[in-house]
Amino acid sequence: MRRVAALAVLPLVAVTACSGGGLPDGLKVAGVVGRQPTVTIPGSSPSGKLKIETLRKGKGSKVTDGDLVVANYVGYRWNGGDHKLVASSYDAGRPAMFPYGRLVTGLNKALEGQRPGGRVLAVVPPNQGYGAGGYAPWQIGAGDSIVFVLDVIATYHNGASAQGQPQPQNDPAMPQVTSGATPTMKIPSTAPPGRLRIRTIVQGSGPPVQAHQLVVFHDLGQIWRTGKVFEDSRGRGRPDSVVAGAGQMIDGWDRAVVGQRVGSRVLVVIPSKDGYGAKGHVASGIKKNDTLAFVIDVLAAY
Repeated sequence: MRRVAALAVLPLVAVTACSGGGLPDGLKVAGVVGRQPTVTIPGSSPSGKLKIETLRKGKGSKVTDGDLVVANYVGYRWNGGDHKLVASSYDAGRPAMFPYGRLVTGLNKALEGQRPGGRVLAVVPPNQGYGAGGYAPWQIGAGDSIVFVLDVIATYHNGASAQGQPQPQNDPAMPQVTSGATPTMKIPSTAPPGRLRIRTIVQGSGPPVQAHQLVVFHDLGQIWRTGKVFEDSRGRGRPDSVVAGAGQMIDGWDRAVVGQRVGSRVLVVIPSKDGYGAKGHVASGIKKNDTLAFVIDVLAAY
């Protein structure tokens, strides 16, 4: 839970169809999938209509509702007198996560049915983008269209889970976790450990998670005192993502994930000092000095 509220390797493939004309609104896109594209935007105004063009078809599972989509992308603001690059995952040094079904309308439509390895171009008008309010972080105004070029790397369904070698659970002082794609956790009726406890209960075979990598995960969190579930990514309908070791999660969660191999399932018991401390988290039912228990499936790291 946040403080506030198998990696697919894709080849670099030239996209020959997008280097010439014939694209929506006079746009040109050049370059290979997997590297930052060169986008040429004309000085004229966009049409004001949603335009979507698949520049390269991918392979594998189609993007469907409830997926978390991993993609590299560039985004341009465009109006009749101006166009500017306003966002780029290439500049950030890691791909972005797109929770399909919860994006602006035009971007949802652009990703619908795409597959890993594909590249898609979308010209999103304001009424299917950020609307009259614009989007200040990208300096997008009320009348601006957005041009996206997205290279889809991977998709993660809600049913994704740890894949690896099960490890013994023989410590009676630790919660017991059921096996399978949707684990449950039984907390013992004893006092919780007084320190952070981390156990790998499924050993994955992927690379270890590094601090400041973007991690795709499923997790289940319960309050030791009551057994109440206060965090359930599967219950929300899709995997989640976070930059590990960057303070976006409570300290104990971060410490449990960094260093784990992709594919692993991790059980962690987090004392208050490594969780929400004396303040607790009222909205979640976490009281002062509550101990927490999590089961975390590490699905990918980028």
